[in-house]
Amino acid sequence: MQLHLHARSISELSDWVKYLSLSNAALLFLSISLAIMHFTENKIVIVQVPNGGGSVVESKYQKYSIDRGSQKAIILATINAISQINTVNFTFQKEFVQNFLAPEVFTNISNQIDINIRKMTDQRELGSFYFDFKEYQYDPNLDRHFIKGEIHTVNSVKNTSQPWVYEVSMKVENYRPLITSLTSYQGNDFHNSTWIESHSRNN
Repeated sequence: MQLHLHARSISELSDWVKYLSLSNAALLFLSISLAIMHFTENKIVIVQVPNGGGSVVESKYQKYSIDRGSQKAIILATINAISQINTVNFTFQKEFVQNFLAPEVFTNISNQIDINIRKMTDQRELGSFYFDFKEYQYDPNLDRHFIKGEIHTVNSVKNTSQPWVYEVSMKVENYRPLITSLTSYQGNDFHNSTWIESHSRNN
């Protein structure tokens, strides 16, 4: 038997155990730190988003935010897609807007598009709708985007237009922009915080 292998003193063995314990603690701390960094890191991702008319703009996506110009571009592209439908393109338009709509919002918009398409088909009017953008506004008090324009209805007989306003709320989840609410109404007035305050005083 090699006695020198057993010659370490109790204190040396204790020091070795302490060293191993500290090493394990350090590795555990490093692993936790790396995991926290992974889930909290905020990279900047450069992507291209539609800007209407077939053009695109470069956008800086962060984990929970994107710049205002990119928000506007995404909102306009979505509104154009749901407003410019016909019996040929409606399936593609729904697939496009699904990328930017929260599931509950997409379900509602998809149902509305289906109703319009059935109406167009039943009436044998193979026409279309399109949106003519006029004005954009962001209200920081409501954290809401407002889009104003005209919706044109075109068929073989006539081309009619109506002023329309869209109200949109948006958030970003893990670099993905999502429209969380989308409402619309006929008219030219933004129902923003100024409009709400004015109507509250009058009432």
